Amino acid sequence: MKSSEYGLLLNKARKGKYSNFQDMVYLIRYVTRTNGKPDNDLITWGGIGVAEFTGTEGMTRQFEDVQKMHRGKGKFGRYVDHEIYSCSSVEERHIKEKRIDVDKIARKMAYDFYERDHCQVVYGAHTKDSGNDCIHIHFVINSVNFTTGNKRRENMRQTRERQDRFRQILKEEIEK
Repeated sequence: MKSSEYGLLLNKARKGKYSNFQDMVYLIRYVTRTNGKPDNDLITWGGIGVAEFTGTEGMTRQFEDVQKMHRGKGKFGRYVDHEIYSCSSVEERHIKEKRIDVDKIARKMAYDFYERDHCQVVYGAHTKDSGNDCIHIHFVINSVNFTTGNKRRENMRQTRERQDRFRQILKEEIEK
């Protein structure tokens, strides 16, 4: 596939974003579509580093437990990071034609955060909606590393590298 045929990873982190506990609660419910708003665009949801069977409330508590390890000075800052991988129309066509398991792709991508950043992740894959034209996967990433208690930091280069890894994950599934 040509580079223009790959999806994009959008990092929604910015100063002041997701900086109170309720922002985290809302985002997890939004991504898993358990926020009480009727949207019929949910394909799948899950988590890495959290017990999914506890539902969104349990996963939120698990995020909070890890966040309590953080002993930074001053305000807590971001509770979570929010990233979205938006499939290209070509990737979406391949997913549909080859009946590729979107949960498998999303789980592999979420595991990338877990493995590299040692952060818990909740993901939700959605079909087209008002903000995206193609299948897209939301990732809610705990901002606290569960092994060190330090806050997660990511720059643009790291986001681009993650985007390349996500593209590779999808490419490998398409080529199977």
